[in-house]
Amino acid sequence: MKIIFLFLILAFYGFGQSPYGDWFTTLKAADLPLVFHIKKESGKNIVSVDSPKQKAFDMPAKITFSEGNNIKVEMGKIGVSFEGTYYSDSLSGIFKQGPILEEITFYKKPIEPKKVKRPQNPKAPYSYEQEEVKFENVEDSLLLAGTFTYPKNKTNIPAIVLVSGSGPQNRDEEMMGHRPFWILADYLSNLGYAVLRYDDRGTFNSAGDFASATTTDFVNDAASAVYYLQSRPEVDASKIVVLGHSEGGLIANILGTKISNLSGIISLAGTSIRGDSILKIQTRLMAESIGEKGAQLELTHAFNTALWDAVINSKNIEEFGVDLKSISKKFVKKFRKKKFIEKSEEAEIIQSVKMSMLNPWMYEFIRYSPSIHIPKISCHVLVLIGTRDIQVTSKENIKGYENLLPVNDKLHELKELEGLNHLFQRCNTCTISEYGQIEETFSAIALEEIRSFLEKIWIK
Repeated sequence: MKIIFLFLILAFYGFGQSPYGDWFTTLKAADLPLVFHIKKESGKNIVSVDSPKQKAFDMPAKITFSEGNNIKVEMGKIGVSFEGTYYSDSLSGIFKQGPILEEITFYKKPIEPKKVKRPQNPKAPYSYEQEEVKFENVEDSLLLAGTFTYPKNKTNIPAIVLVSGSGPQNRDEEMMGHRPFWILADYLSNLGYAVLRYDDRGTFNSAGDFASATTTDFVNDAASAVYYLQSRPEVDASKIVVLGHSEGGLIANILGTKISNLSGIISLAGTSIRGDSILKIQTRLMAESIGEKGAQLELTHAFNTALWDAVINSKNIEEFGVDLKSISKKFVKKFRKKKFIEKSEEAEIIQSVKMSMLNPWMYEFIRYSPSIHIPKISCHVLVLIGTRDIQVTSKENIKGYENLLPVNDKLHELKELEGLNHLFQRCNTCTISEYGQIEETFSAIALEEIRSFLEKIWIK
């Protein structure tokens, strides 16, 4: 869904300069090179887009020129836009995709971007053993690939499984130049623990189909990782913890009830409230973080809420599909009436909403309430959420854990970490665009909380 664009105000300059040709830049927030190919054919302005790192070339886009050398490039199906001004030697403006909002400049020649600094990335030689492994999800008949790290020449080792957040992730949970799970695995193995991290199904070296999978499928994958660790001769099968980030924290909650002899779970920015509640808070905060406000934001929020309510009230995804169609038509008319969209955009918007909403993962996520599983968790629990997290807010979700966790003899530690974002970085603006600009990958404060928790439950 389109939300009103923010405009970069630039000085008047460069009338009469040609915008045609090839233009190169690198999106810092994602460490992603981009290329615009702008030309004129049969009297029409045409643009295509390359993303070489993703091996995506000649992607179609819409281009508009307006008074004052202003240029606008849009890829509606994937929510990408660039809006700015062209000069003799550059295109300068604002790039936007979802929550990413970045001021960028395209040039006529590729410019090697500054190499991002990631001072926490581990450096060889390593004090522990590393082994490339594959293990089977027997229930779904697929092999998952990962890396198993463990102290040298030791037995009966306590072990941790790392479970990534939503979206296709590799074993390092790599995003925007950061590799937090590599850092966690290195840190924990240096402390004397075994660690298994793995590629999501259908991602990198793991088999399966990511696109058709739901959280339930990812729970089965994570459970398979635990069972694999239990089979390793180096590991103490009675001392295994599942550490999950974001959706991985939700998965850890479920495994805390599913696997009876699990030693503990660590939920890093995991949720404790129903999916629709998460999205209502998250989407508003993410929009506000990039300056969205006013009538169009409110109408967009009303549209989203109507869709989420329909998911909750539906009997199945097929029934929701019927409701989705009528709701989309109703709200598209409202956007047209307010002149927020053009008539030519209606069909594309309806299709975009259908693609994002009418899939099994989203349908299940919106309906799922952690209140089903958290009260049944029978192991030790550590929950960490940053106070500047705009994706999984600390106030609502820590309170949810407090209300839902059972009263028993297990250790329950629930902590809001001051000044940290969703990736557990110390942030300034704390927008998603800032993730890739921050050198820190994972806060030492959060690492210390994890170390302390594991010491309490395993070293007595």
